[in-house]
Amino acid sequence: MTEKEILEKIKLSAEEIKTPEGISPETVKMWLDAEAKRRGRKTCNYRKTMTAAAVLLVCGISVAGALKLRFDGSDKAAADEAAGMTAQEGVMTDGSPAAGSAGRSEPEKEAERTPKADAGDLYVVADNYEEVYRLLDQNSYQKEEAIMEGAVADGGITESAGASDVSLDSAASTPYSQTNVQTEGVDESDIIKTDGSYLYIVDEDAVKMIDIRGEKMKEAGEIGIPVEGAADRVIEIYVDGDVLNVILEKEDTGLKNGQSEPSGDNDFEICEDVFYLESNTRTQLLTYDIESRSNPVLKGSITQDGSYKTSRKVGDVIYLFTEKYMEVPELPEGQAVDGENLEKWIPIVNGKPVGADSIYLSGQGTNGLLIASVDVEKPDAVVDNTLILNDYVEIYVGESAMYLYHTDYRQESLTQVAKFAFADGVINAVGAVSVPGEVYDSFAIHEYQGSLRLLTTDWSDGQPENGLYLFDEKLKLTGSLTGIAAGEQIYAARYLGNMAYFVTYQNTDPLFAVDLSDAKNPQILSELKITGFSEYLHFWGEDQLVGIGFETDPDTGERKGIKLSMFDISDPAELKTLGTKVLKGFDYSPAMFLYKSVLADAEENLIGFSVANYDGGTSEYLLFAWENGEFQKLLSVELPESVNADNCRGIYAGNRFYVVSEGAAVAYDRDAGYEEKERLEW
Repeated sequence: MTEKEILEKIKLSAEEIKTPEGISPETVKMWLDAEAKRRGRKTCNYRKTMTAAAVLLVCGISVAGALKLRFDGSDKAAADEAAGMTAQEGVMTDGSPAAGSAGRSEPEKEAERTPKADAGDLYVVADNYEEVYRLLDQNSYQKEEAIMEGAVADGGITESAGASDVSLDSAASTPYSQTNVQTEGVDESDIIKTDGSYLYIVDEDAVKMIDIRGEKMKEAGEIGIPVEGAADRVIEIYVDGDVLNVILEKEDTGLKNGQSEPSGDNDFEICEDVFYLESNTRTQLLTYDIESRSNPVLKGSITQDGSYKTSRKVGDVIYLFTEKYMEVPELPEGQAVDGENLEKWIPIVNGKPVGADSIYLSGQGTNGLLIASVDVEKPDAVVDNTLILNDYVEIYVGESAMYLYHTDYRQESLTQVAKFAFADGVINAVGAVSVPGEVYDSFAIHEYQGSLRLLTTDWSDGQPENGLYLFDEKLKLTGSLTGIAAGEQIYAARYLGNMAYFVTYQNTDPLFAVDLSDAKNPQILSELKITGFSEYLHFWGEDQLVGIGFETDPDTGERKGIKLSMFDISDPAELKTLGTKVLKGFDYSPAMFLYKSVLADAEENLIGFSVANYDGGTSEYLLFAWENGEFQKLLSVELPESVNADNCRGIYAGNRFYVVSEGAAVAYDRDAGYEEKERLEW
């Protein structure tokens, strides 16, 4: 097929798709004319929008990536004028909202709702949409200039019927593993779950339910998720009794067409056709009644704009976090903030744009973090939503507050933290603080009885230096320790009551124990040095601590294999190593970076995780017990080459242990030396 035939085919496919305002032939011509006059040279330059999945530009017979034109401040008036003319001519993007009944829009504020508070000076609630428009416009220009100059943008680091319908009461007395979470009492979604009676497994665009109550595993039912495109995918699930929640990410993609012609006054290169493959990512939370595993019933769903970032479940409320790049539309401010046009640039939650009084503004960034809360008892309604404008942030969720933190590199590496309290789905800011350095481990930030503890590594002087900072419930600094382990970086951390344990590393692995009982005067009690370092720490009861990391050569730092360590913390003033095990031949484990992939249960005496060898292309699931001062291997399962080690989980229920990966579940008898009993494939 010739290029001409390909072009004709694309043009035919786009005939019924509306041309977006802002890239209509007339508008593009105006922009090109204005840009050429300003630059004084021939141009056919477009800036690629970050919301587009792909851009196809045909200039003459050449094909290249296109950049959608943006004006700098000097041409802002011309841009507004051009946008206004296209709006008057009726050239609008199709932005009809998704179906839904809940969400809060500007015209429909809830009178009884407590107004949202500012998060200190870091995030300030918008007064109106005009303020949001101006800040986005300002931030987008600043980011463009930084990119044009080669600078890095500011921001954070970045079932069979019948049997399946039996009551679950019999499972109540059966011990079973649960998802390894960051905060006790705060559930997290995952790709594989169990309730002791069933395995629930994300399988591409479906959720399989496997009955494990009998001697044989059997498929009890399947939820086929209604995906609409090849890019749609099921992310993770929650299971609680007879309620199953599915998180689905959907991609809406459409072909956009615009055209420009050369001007006689300016020697432009001819740009015959501009085609945009624009995409918009949305995230859905679907709630199913699975009382009958053979006949699950969809009870409701909510949809919000943005790519899925994470979620948490506290009681019956799920908090859903998504990210969406934001930019002002090609409309003058007065038209952009009109109710009909809000959906073109303000993120949508359940069919309605987020209200201005629920939008937090910051001094930088064009990325929106969107948080919506849903009570699973009312799965069609959104309890509350909040949009926070910034660059990319990380999230820690405690039992009653969530903390958003990111590194601001403009100020010699400061971590900025904002606290948002939540209760029964309602979210509101408490305040914000800044501390020197960066947070390198997701467990280095922790809430305890309303207070915040934070461990950072500061590189502002060229060499790493670590600090511990303690804040009360109102984010007032109560105490700190600085200058810890100069020349080393924090790799792993964990808090237990009024004790903090963390690992730093250069060529050896010091494990520190810090007493936090006096919030004004935290004290280092001891420091234990061993070779290698731990990337993940997990308490083994109250007196021991498991570390998973790497063994290294103390002189060269060369990695010698994955290392398991057991530390004695019964006397924090005298830390001890009880035993280690080096797993040679493996150079990767998701256990160090994806804590949900780890099984660590002191009561059942099980430590399980997958490992991989990059050179050999092999991976395994390993299960250990801590016995007689040693790590004893209970099970080693070689995973198929097609299986990603990140997507493998080890789960126990009663006397059975299951290794579940992509396309298969294998059952082992715990009472018979982990003998393989059966295998179920799909």
